[in-house]
Amino acid sequence: MVNYFMILRPLIIQNTKLKTSRVLFLALSLFISAVFSFETSGQTILNSPLSYIGMGELDEGGSPSNAMMGGLGVSNSNGIYANMINPALLARNRYTVFEVGAKTELKELQDSRQRQQIFGGNYHSLNLTLPITSRWTASIGIRPHSSVEYATRSFRRLNLLGVDSLIYSYDGKGGVTKLSINNGVRIGKEFYLGFGIDYLFGTVNRNVSTQNLSDGQYYKIQLENRIDYSDFLFRGGLAYRKQLKNDLYVNFGTSFDLSSTLSSKQLKRFAIMDLSGITAINADTLNKSTPFTQNLPVTQHFGVSLEKLANWMIGIDYSRTDWTKVDNNLGRSTKLPVSSRWSIGGEYTPDFEAISNYFKRATYRAGFSYSTTPYDYLGNSKYAVDKYFSLGVALPLRNLSFLNIAYQIGKRGVLADNGLEEQYQRITIGLTLSDLWFQKVKLN
Repeated sequence: MVNYFMILRPLIIQNTKLKTSRVLFLALSLFISAVFSFETSGQTILNSPLSYIGMGELDEGGSPSNAMMGGLGVSNSNGIYANMINPALLARNRYTVFEVGAKTELKELQDSRQRQQIFGGNYHSLNLTLPITSRWTASIGIRPHSSVEYATRSFRRLNLLGVDSLIYSYDGKGGVTKLSINNGVRIGKEFYLGFGIDYLFGTVNRNVSTQNLSDGQYYKIQLENRIDYSDFLFRGGLAYRKQLKNDLYVNFGTSFDLSSTLSSKQLKRFAIMDLSGITAINADTLNKSTPFTQNLPVTQHFGVSLEKLANWMIGIDYSRTDWTKVDNNLGRSTKLPVSSRWSIGGEYTPDFEAISNYFKRATYRAGFSYSTTPYDYLGNSKYAVDKYFSLGVALPLRNLSFLNIAYQIGKRGVLADNGLEEQYQRITIGLTLSDLWFQKVKLN
């Protein structure tokens, strides 16, 4: 198999002092474990009124490298960073890879009445990839899966004068975390098979409350709905690579969800709260913790790419997500649609083995993403479109380690059609640390 491992092995063998990087791996692992010992209810990155559907707004997935290229990653993997989109491509990784990332977002929300600008951040992912044999590579990682955070208010007049009114409040908060174990196996020369197991866990709270201003109420009536998630999901992947000439290859890949439901427990409560919403004046449990089945969107990914090893790559991905069985949480009888996404991107490394010029060893990436979504905020069957442009750079560190910086700028929804418009800018920073573990280095 021809890959980065064969091209770069002479550079690695020259460095026999691996203790420093291993200590760094351990230190970072301990640091991340301490920082991200979090409550799942606190992992939401930003306020999003569109997170009312199902389990909330889904995380894009992938690594910081994929974020630079519009989310591209179904068929392409250079064997250095770990592919989190298609588990089959893990088999191309011949190094132990530790990756960690964080992301920030500046978002401007606008509806027909007001405009709001918010800024926030969250961890992106934490992943460790380990080659088991010459044909089998496994990885374990944790990342956000979905998030819910919204707070909306509406008013209703009770008489013609408009003096008395009702205040309706809709609040949601929480999130689901994904712990993943993925495996990629090379079968034959250039055929790859992958299988992933995801353990999802977390809590989402959704509350609806009313307050009647006509009688000077200093309390509000609230219906609370809490869902605790805890279950396993399964994914699969396939990939194939064909050599065209010399170091030029064409890659094909597909990945797909194998699960469509998630087991959970639901608790409903009716309460009279003070205006702060913290203290309950009186409460009554309507439904004790009972089993609840959450229907999930099911996605299939397809991709093709063309690459010259250690130099450049261009590719295109298409994904299809079926939302028809997912609860819209708005009481509407209309089913959610089937959404789609196109990603186009590429990467370029001027000279991976350059010694005198640092920036020739860097990898530059760019991409574009266009997707239809299931978000119909006004209920007029006009679903929001999400599109963004991305770019980034992987700055080389020691050996095969990189500092990854990705930038995305995009827009979701159109005010005239969807009643809500989001303009956003995101920065994702990741660290990729690669080394040879569990292999004896021989010096001639």
